[in-house]
Formats: sequence, C-alpha cells, structure tokens
Amino acid sequence: MLFNFAVMFVILTLVFSVVIGSILGYFFSKKEFLTKFLLTFSGAFFLAIAVLEIFPEVYHTDNSFIGLFVLAGLLFQMLVESLSKGAEHGHVHFKKSSSLPAGIFWGLFLHSFFEGTPLLNQSSHHLLWAIFIHNIPVAMVLFGAVWQMNISKLSKLSLIMVFALAGPMGAVVGENIPENLHQIMLAFVAGIFIHISTVILFESTASHKFKAQKILTVLLGFAVAYLIVF
Repeated sequence: MLFNFAVMFVILTLVFSVVIGSILGYFFSKKEFLTKFLLTFSGAFFLAIAVLEIFPEVYHTDNSFIGLFVLAGLLFQMLVESLSKGAEHGHVHFKKSSSLPAGIFWGLFLHSFFEGTPLLNQSSHHLLWAIFIHNIPVAMVLFGAVWQMNISKLSKLSLIMVFALAGPMGAVVGENIPENLHQIMLAFVAGIFIHISTVILFESTASHKFKAQKILTVLLGFAVAYLIVF
C-alpha cells in the first residue's frame, strides 16, 4: 500500500515544517537574528547528520564509484542555486512585483524534491528531522519575500504550497525507484547536504571571522545531532 502510515508521516512532517516556517515568517520575517540563528543551527545539524550517519551508510558499499555521486549532488546543488539565487540558505530578496520569480521557485522545487527522495528508504527519521529543521528558516525567508509581491493572496499561498509539496513528491518518487539505486540517490543527496551546510556555516560570515554566538549555535547543532544519532 503506497500511502501507509510511514508515507503520511513523512509527507505531513515536511509540509508542517513549511507551515511552521511560514507562520514564523509572518510574525518575525524582519527579525534577522532569529532567521540567522535557525539557518546556522540547521546548517550545523545538517552537516553533523551527514557526517555521523549518511556518509557511513553511503560508503558501506562495494560500489567504487559511489563518491562520484556525492560529487554529482554537490555540483547539482551549485547549478540549482544559479536558479534559486541561494534561497536555500537565506539569500533571497524579492522586490514588489506582479511577475513570478520562476527561476527561484524552480530552483527551490528541484532542491526540495531531490532532498526528499531518500526519506522513505531510511531505517530512521534522522534525515527527515534534518530536512524538517532546515525547511523552517528557508520557509521563513521565502514567506517574507513572497508576501511582499503584488499578487493575490491565493497566488502567494499557492507558491508557498508548491515549495511545501516538493519534498513529499520526491519522497514518494524515491520510494518507488529500483532498490539498487537507493544508495546512489542517498549519495547524491549527501552531496547536496554538504554544499548547503558549508555555505550556510561559512559563506555568510563577515570577514570570515566566527563570533562566539555563531560558534555556540554550531556546537548546539552538532550536539543535538550527535544525541539523536547515538
């Protein structure tokens, strides 16, 4: 049965993360401190989950080419960001306009779709929670930007919903691909994770200097991931 409890749990969790982010975006879209904290925490959590759990699983294989798929995922994310303009790590600002930023939404859609593909093939929900946490600040930024556009509220909500459904669609598609491709898909997503997390943690730091607050946030993300995994 396709839509069993596990499938519905993953779908509702991913959609709920965007709902939470949108609500926070409605009330706190101008609170830059909160957005940066959530992005930094999610980046650290992402990176720790990738290193502690995803990579050991990815490399537990006889496929000597598996590392190439990790690199392919990293390259894919670089290409996607040429469309999304860095919305996955908080770098998006829309001006008041009646036109839809199609490139940004296709970029976000592709990112979320592929990110969700391994979820229903995992023995734990650690990867799901990493995406859940990451979706919240992304949805905050996206909601705050979309809400400034000169289009109807229905159109605004539709754009947010497209983003919310991309991950669930990827999860359902990923569950139905041949089993011998599951590990390759996980390796591909691991590459996406590495790119996203490192950009969040390092690119946005002014003068490449770490502040104590950022270090503590990163340590918190690492610690939470470690406790969840082990």
